[in-house]
Amino acid sequence: MSKTNENFRASIPGSELVIVPLNEHHSLLSFNCSNSELNDFLKNDALDDQNNLITRTSLCFWNYELAGFVALVADTIEAKAVIDGIERYKYSKYPAVKIARLAVDSRFEGKGIGTYLVKIVMGQALSICNNIGCRYILVDSKEGSTGFYGKYGFKIAEKNKKKDFIPMYLNMKPIIAKMNLETKD
Repeated sequence: MSKTNENFRASIPGSELVIVPLNEHHSLLSFNCSNSELNDFLKNDALDDQNNLITRTSLCFWNYELAGFVALVADTIEAKAVIDGIERYKYSKYPAVKIARLAVDSRFEGKGIGTYLVKIVMGQALSICNNIGCRYILVDSKEGSTGFYGKYGFKIAEKNKKKDFIPMYLNMKPIIAKMNLETKD
C-alpha cells in the first residue's frame, strides 16, 4: 500500500473532531451520506424535531467541515427483548437513550467518525445515568451495520427481530460497574 493510500485510510484522531449541538446557524447543505433518508432528516427535519423536543442532534466537525451527526431520543426497551443472563427482571420496561439517527458524510467514511460518534453517545449516556435512570443505549440498526454496533457491545434484541431495522441494545450497568471498580483501584 502506498503512503498516499495509507493516509487516505487513516482515522482522524478524536482530538481533531469537534462536537456541537445543532442550531439554526449551521449550514447543512454540504452534508451527503450514502443514505438519502438520513440526508433528508438532517437537512429538513432535525432542527424542527429538536425545537419540538423530539430529538437532540449533535454535529461532528473536522477542520470546519461537517463530517457526521447523531440524533438521540429517550426510549424504553421491554425486558423480554433483552438477554443479559438475568432470569427475572423487576420491571417490564427499562429506560434508555436511543440513537435515532447516526450518519457519516461520504467524504469521511472509514475515518473513525462513526466510532467517535458512538463513543460520544456512550459518554452522554453515562452522564445521564448520574442524574436519571437510563439502563440501555438502543439503536435500530440497518442490517449492514449490526457488526459496527456489535463491536461496542450492542446485542440484537430478541423481540421484533424481523423488522426492516434490527433493534439492538447496550446494557450500561456492566460498563458503570467496571468504571466504579477501576476508580476504586
